Amino acid sequence: MRIKYSLNRTLTGNFLLAFLMCCGLNGYTQISGGEVKPDKDKKEKKEKTKNVRPPFESDSLSGTSYYLTGMVQRSFRHFEDQSVYNVHATRNDETPMITGGTTLGLVMPLGGNFGLDAGITYFGHGEAYDYSHPTSDSTFSYTNVYMQIGIPLKLRYTYGEDLQFFGYAGVTPINILNIRNKFDYSDSLGVRVNGLELIKEGFTSFNFMVSGGIGMNYYLNHVGFTLSAEYRRHLMNTFSEDTFKRVHKMYGIGINFGVQVRL
Repeated sequence: MRIKYSLNRTLTGNFLLAFLMCCGLNGYTQISGGEVKPDKDKKEKKEKTKNVRPPFESDSLSGTSYYLTGMVQRSFRHFEDQSVYNVHATRNDETPMITGGTTLGLVMPLGGNFGLDAGITYFGHGEAYDYSHPTSDSTFSYTNVYMQIGIPLKLRYTYGEDLQFFGYAGVTPINILNIRNKFDYSDSLGVRVNGLELIKEGFTSFNFMVSGGIGMNYYLNHVGFTLSAEYRRHLMNTFSEDTFKRVHKMYGIGINFGVQVRL
């Protein structure tokens, strides 16, 4: 009897020990599994967060904008022949022509809706002449394009946020680099000659130009498009040092278009 009781007690103890070990193993497995799953979720959330861009906020902008524009203008000049013998009489028959240019600049806020518009511009002002003899095949035509570089300084007033309207006025110190004289003529026998000459002397290289215009900007977040109409006029005589006196002051009406970035 004692042997049987002892055997039963031993079996019961072993069974109880095995049961407890199984429960402990199962609990460890559940805890371990619970720890891995949250780490994986956190990793996926971090990856999703990295791919989401922060929303655009106009209040965070500094107010400074940068632009690159091209220009197309109808250019001409005010002209007076003041020479004694009307040496420049034929120039009274010159006509306007279309020229172009480009400007790289920035607009810095000054307070309120006002800003300083400054940059660098490269452009041409032009004039054209075309003559045909009434009784022969003789013709003569030319164009003069005054290539210039300048530093525009303008005061700009801007109204609006993403869709903006603006007006500006200012002065531009300029330097006339050269005159591109393109000519074409033919004689009565039909012999034709044409060419291009770069004239680098005989004119006053330094001048001042005043300008004013109105326009609009349309932004898509940081990048936008700009369009404006502008009137330009030179203040000084292009040929003030000419021996045979003449008054030549350039002017033009142009369209500026391009891209603008605000930061």
